[in-house]
Amino acid sequence: MFILQDFLLCNVHWLLPDDKLTLFCKEGVVQDFFSSSELNRKPGIQVSRCTLVGDPGELWENSRFTDCSLVVAGKEFWAPKAILAAHSPVFRAVVEHDMEESRRNHVEIHDLEPQVFKAMMDSFTPVRHQTSTAWQDAVLAAADKYSLEHLKVMCEDALFRDPSVENAGHTVFLADLHSTGQLKA
Repeated sequence: MFILQDFLLCNVHWLLPDDKLTLFCKEGVVQDFFSSSELNRKPGIQVSRCTLVGDPGELWENSRFTDCSLVVAGKEFWAPKAILAAHSPVFRAVVEHDMEESRRNHVEIHDLEPQVFKAMMDSFTPVRHQTSTAWQDAVLAAADKYSLEHLKVMCEDALFRDPSVENAGHTVFLADLHSTGQLKA
């Protein structure tokens, strides 16, 4: 199943005829792994499934089981600290360390718009349905800043699906600025 590089290079005359390596691969697909919507999906950025059960978005909408207040541009959001910590290493650091915010259970965020914050907190938000480039840019920047990798990949996918001559330069700029590996490739 494996060939050592030294063995391959020592037997070049019969393993690499005309300096070509031919590989025969066997592949299989497990039917239950893909849903029909995934099979019909156009090729794009690989977005992994979220592993959380249920809909965390419901927690934001109903303010259920919340123990932390987040104020974004004057608008207050209530959130469970456990969900914040699970979603973002940045928020985890805020709620874990003995900081003023953690003691008061009150965090002020000055650099986001409330709509962007809401999208950022609900990583199940269908980012691709937002057509505004500015919206996608803002959500991608927030996802990058707060290390929300799943949302970041969703933003990559949304940007990948809308290529044009007009936005190519800007898309490459965003991919580089926010270290989005798949989009940059």
